[in-house]
Amino acid sequence: MKKIIASLCAACLLVGCAVAAKSSEESGEQGDSVQTLSEDTEEEAFQELFDIRAEGIDYLSVEGIELPPGVNVAMVGKDSGSDYWKEVKKGAEQAVQDINKALGYTGEEEIELTYDAPSDEDIAEQIDIIDQMLDKSPDALIISFVDVNSGSTQLELAESNGVPVLSVDSSVENSLIVSEIKTDNYQAGAETARQLAALIGDSGQIALLIHSSETETGIERERGFTEEIRQNHPDIEIVNVAYQDQDERSTDDIVASVLSEYPALKAYQAMNEDTTQALLSALSMYAPEDRELIVTGFDASQKEAEAIEEGSLAGTVAQNPYGMGYAAAVAALRSVAGMENAPVIDTGYTWISADELSKPSAQLLIY
Repeated sequence: MKKIIASLCAACLLVGCAVAAKSSEESGEQGDSVQTLSEDTEEEAFQELFDIRAEGIDYLSVEGIELPPGVNVAMVGKDSGSDYWKEVKKGAEQAVQDINKALGYTGEEEIELTYDAPSDEDIAEQIDIIDQMLDKSPDALIISFVDVNSGSTQLELAESNGVPVLSVDSSVENSLIVSEIKTDNYQAGAETARQLAALIGDSGQIALLIHSSETETGIERERGFTEEIRQNHPDIEIVNVAYQDQDERSTDDIVASVLSEYPALKAYQAMNEDTTQALLSALSMYAPEDRELIVTGFDASQKEAEAIEEGSLAGTVAQNPYGMGYAAAVAALRSVAGMENAPVIDTGYTWISADELSKPSAQLLIY
């Protein structure tokens, strides 16, 4: 959960001043204008500003969920080193804390969340982790699939053992998935296209840098982006699409090649946090100083927010990783309790540019 610069006091009144500035420990700065709020207050602010509902179910609430003591929910993320996935995990942990508080469980009675993730979105490592989780017989399993073609054996094993499986962030096409908790990646990709088109006057050459051709997030964001451009922006030409997981070259080499081959390039779009940061780094080295190039990104890390503030990043489509984790845990707990769930739970997205950066809703999405 994130914080808000204290100069936003007027905006904070919208939620009873329930959002606050980045802590001095993170920013390295201290002063009268900086204020840190408690986790409880930040939680209240988040509840005020965001709403994750599907089929009339509030997925930011544990109210009404009844469970026996000792239930264990397992969650498998995509990348153990990613700040984004740390935020997803934090949201899921908060939901479990909230259900324990609601049910009065302490000690050995507590509902537990077991979390693990592979390094660098390694497919084989993720499958091993899923197998290990299933060996421990969890009451529910949440997975963010690295590869859209993976996990069918594990899903069948879970089903045969009565373990409901939910997906978070990235899913696979499989009828055994109880519920998908994710951003509408197609629409989010289309939104980035619309924002970028407006920034370049709806004409010119653009390029895409995509993190993966094998994960749902990469596939759907690219599809939404390219279809929006081709259907509604005929004077914009996508001259290059590169995939980090397919291209043997480094991002630096990819970007240097694109800049050399397309001297009239007007904009570059990256499709997740890592590609956005890698793209900005490459452009800082290889883009001529006299060449104006619009860069738009995806996700909302602190580094991306700083890039927006300094002007090197024109804007980014922010997901809601904390809310995604919370909603995924709530959906899993509901499954264990025998309650209904929506098949798809859309956790939303928000365009953040310099104009939106100071808004409470944007600041709470920065991680």
